Amino acid sequence: MAKTLSDQVLETLKSIGVRRIFGIPGDTIDTLMESLRVEDDVEFVVCRHEANAAFMASGEARVSGGLGVAVACQGPGTNNLINGLADAAGDRIPILCITGQVDSNHIGSGMPQESSQLKLLDELTVFNAEARTPINLIELLHIAINAALTKRGVAHISVPSDVMLESAVHYPLPVPVTAHDSECVPSDNVLQEAAEAIAASKKPAILYGAGARSAAAEVVALSEKLQAPLLHTTRSKDIIDNNHDNVLGGIGIMGNHPANHAMHKADLLIIVGCNFAWRQFYPSGVPIVKIDIDPEHLATHIPVTHPVLASAQPAVQGLLDRLDDRTDDRFLKKSRKPLVKLIDDFVFKAKATKPDKPVHPAAIMDAIAKTMDDDAIICGDSGSTTIWFNNAVRITEKQRFIWSANLATLGGGMPQAIGASFAAPDRQVIMIGGDGGFQMSIQDLVTAAMYARPIKCFILNNGCYKFIEFEEASHDGNVASGTRFLNPDYAALAEACHCKGISVKNYDDLGPAVEAALAHDGPVVVDCNTDPDALMIPPAVTPHMAANYIKSEIKSWFAKPSPEVVRLAAEAETESNRLHREAAGD
Repeated sequence: MAKTLSDQVLETLKSIGVRRIFGIPGDTIDTLMESLRVEDDVEFVVCRHEANAAFMASGEARVSGGLGVAVACQGPGTNNLINGLADAAGDRIPILCITGQVDSNHIGSGMPQESSQLKLLDELTVFNAEARTPINLIELLHIAINAALTKRGVAHISVPSDVMLESAVHYPLPVPVTAHDSECVPSDNVLQEAAEAIAASKKPAILYGAGARSAAAEVVALSEKLQAPLLHTTRSKDIIDNNHDNVLGGIGIMGNHPANHAMHKADLLIIVGCNFAWRQFYPSGVPIVKIDIDPEHLATHIPVTHPVLASAQPAVQGLLDRLDDRTDDRFLKKSRKPLVKLIDDFVFKAKATKPDKPVHPAAIMDAIAKTMDDDAIICGDSGSTTIWFNNAVRITEKQRFIWSANLATLGGGMPQAIGASFAAPDRQVIMIGGDGGFQMSIQDLVTAAMYARPIKCFILNNGCYKFIEFEEASHDGNVASGTRFLNPDYAALAEACHCKGISVKNYDDLGPAVEAALAHDGPVVVDCNTDPDALMIPPAVTPHMAANYIKSEIKSWFAKPSPEVVRLAAEAETESNRLHREAAGD
């Protein structure tokens, strides 16, 4: 039986399967830290930044399907959690966040480090409350657990330090419920109307999102029955084997031309568990059958002609039962033809890298894809690296791909990989990120070493925010500015952080480096000298974007170098002179 209230908090979390808490200690959670110290079954993972702690909890929950837990003290500790929690909230990942607060009788009086934590987290949470008494805290904890698991989001409890100091109270352990405990079954009339619309179409296409994860087999069966192309968001890339003949790839700016073209040419779109936001990528003036368990999603982003409020599996199965097999596969074959050419182009780019030149991103993706395990978990960071992975790598249904899909924040990849490796200790965990994102969360590289997390980090080091350069040119026709930076030697930095560091200077280094990294039994950083001029052509170039590219290019001919480029050139010259002196024996 728990003796203190903080003991009881851990006992409650342990009873629902929580085995790990991520965070940084602080004065208002000292009591919880003492309970964690003596608790053998719940591990505390001490991090170097609270945002990374929240990302780790998110990475663990994404892979395990259970509840991730992050803790922080009041004020700056809670403030630092925000980016990682916002990431989880955007992708509907179940996270419990417990924050300390100043003593109850000082709340609102302007105490040092006090902040309005409920206001701060209100827009990010599905449950948000502050405990007032011991029994109130335990009741709130039960509510928060159920809210996070059923509403799929972040639940937050702020706990004044004097409340946490109290003794345990009599309260039964929770019987948690999850969103999977019940299914929302569609009505027969709604399904029949949707099926009739589908039967009347000649070129249907299917777009599936993260909400289709429990219905992957049914979605494939529907595609095969209708001879319909399968299109995915970047977040749902890992739901269906990408090598299936009907899978054309991703949509949107991070997708490819064949998938986007097929969606525009479809005369009916079936959307399963997906709330893709960008209207310009949807077809216009065609019937849309949209299956979603959230009624709000049935009215957002695009007009839906046939909304189906239901869980994905029973709704897709209901359509399968009402539709006949089709033999006409002309639309599917025509849509697939450019995909075959696209894959060939990536293979060509991968092989075309010259030995003495920076490595093309497609070559890095190709080398990883050929060597990684059949059930590898790949964690992406935001930006151009995710675009390259999404398009150049075709993963199987046993592999997972996770990233900050809706928030699209830089810096989430590496800490999410740490969290994922805790959730799946027997699986290979790979992080693929850019130098910009990796630098944002690099504080916790030593955490991977400290807890022996064998993550493999591949850094596409091109010395710039490449995707931002693309945005500056395509949105406004401007010359890239503020995007270039000086990087450390990431391989040497990895060694200093008790990890293995490997440098890839050119294409000849790449294959042996990937093999060595994936064979190593501890955390690894592979610093890849990546071609900064490699450009992923966007899948849908509008006349406005094309005009802006031309405008940007012409401007660049006459623009003086930006201050950061001048500084980098000076640094490069200094380094070149140093190397020449060393070679001459000076």
